[in-house]
Amino acid sequence: MADIRSHLLAQIAEAIRTIRFGSVQILIHDGRVVQIEKAERLRVAQADLTPGGVYEPMGATDRTTGGFPTEHGR
Repeated sequence: MADIRSHLLAQIAEAIRTIRFGSVQILIHDGRVVQIEKAERLRVAQADLTPGGVYEPMGATDRTTGGFPTEHGR
């Protein structure tokens, strides 16, 4: 029983440790843990959005020269 408990705690801790934004949900049925769900979210900074609201990774557009393509070919 202690082995199962420590194994579950380790799985829950791993789910929490590996998530940056989101949630970890523990589903219980009849007093027992039956499922561990991890829902991860990707946060997009406003600086990464073009004026039209399209996502562009930082560095893809040179914002200091009015948005001309950078040396990376974009």
